[in-house]
Formats: sequence, structure tokens, C-alpha cells
Amino acid sequence: MDRLYHVSATPGIAVLRPRTSSHGAAYVYATDSLPTALLFGARHDDFDLIVDQDQAGRPEVWECYPDAFRTVYAGKSCSVYEVSAVGFRRGVTGWDPELVSEEEAAVLRETAVEDLYALLLEQEKRGGLTVHRYRDEPSYKRRIAEHVVDRLVRFDLLERFESEDPRGMRYYRGLLEGLRSVMDGHLL
Repeated sequence: MDRLYHVSATPGIAVLRPRTSSHGAAYVYATDSLPTALLFGARHDDFDLIVDQDQAGRPEVWECYPDAFRTVYAGKSCSVYEVSAVGFRRGVTGWDPELVSEEEAAVLRETAVEDLYALLLEQEKRGGLTVHRYRDEPSYKRRIAEHVVDRLVRFDLLERFESEDPRGMRYYRGLLEGLRSVMDGHLL
């Protein structure tokens, strides 16, 4: 592993600079998997998609609501940046595919991607990526509900999701109402 990938919607970057994210420290983020990197070429969060990897290290995506994969990636372009792996460390953020560096990373190569959605579908077709489309089945919905509730509680987002985020009442109304009910104290 001598080169890593970083993907951004911003073209023309010559040097990747550390930025503070949800981990609270300033890092340059990268991965050694191009399909995994491509998943970060369009803005999304844990309430759109669950991004993980299977036992073989291939990226897996679960839609958190119907058609989320297309909604996030269709019509988006991005740039794939290749950087040297020197100075990057794995295991810092708790997500194994992610490598981070506290230092700036010079871009070795930039490749423009005009249609991110088409490229991800191609990766899926070739077996480099598994996309689990939203299913109205109890086991699938349980996985999504556990994930969403964890994020709402862990990051104290219940109020914001009820009032400010349009996804809240559109996709997660039942979860939000259920959490409010559980938290009102009547079960104590």
C-alpha cells in the first residue's frame, strides 16, 4: 500500500489539509480502497446510508430510507485524489477502512469523476461494492432503526431532527415519536 485515495466534491486540490470532523481532531482522511473512497464523493451522513465493509474488506452500503443511494449520488461529480501512504495511520478513528494523518498530504494525482452514481453502480456490478437497497422487511428495518436511534441519542439530535432536518419527520417520524414517548418518564 503505497498510495491512498481521498475523494472530494472540490476539484483542483493540490494539498490535502487536516480538518476537524466528528472525531474532534484535525486529520486528512484517506483509504486504500477506491470503492470505499468513492462513497465519500457526495455529501451524506449516517441518516442516509450506513457505510461499512464485509468480511473480505469490500465496502457495503445500507440505504436508511427508500432510494437513498440514488438520492445521495445521482447527478454528483467529484475528484479522486491519490496521496502517498507515508504518515497515515489505521485504527485511530475506530473504523478500520479509514486511515488518517495529522500532516498535510500532497496530491500525487487527481482524477475527475463526472458521474459518481454511474461509477458506483459500475463498482457494484463488478463486485467491488455491495449496496443493500432499502427493504420493507422486519430484519432490515430493525438494522436501520438501531443505527438511527443510536445516532439520535449519541449525538443528541432528537430535537434537531424533529424541527430542522426534513428527513426527520419524512423517514423517521415513528422513531422520533417513540423516543419522545420513552423519554417522557411514564415508564418509570
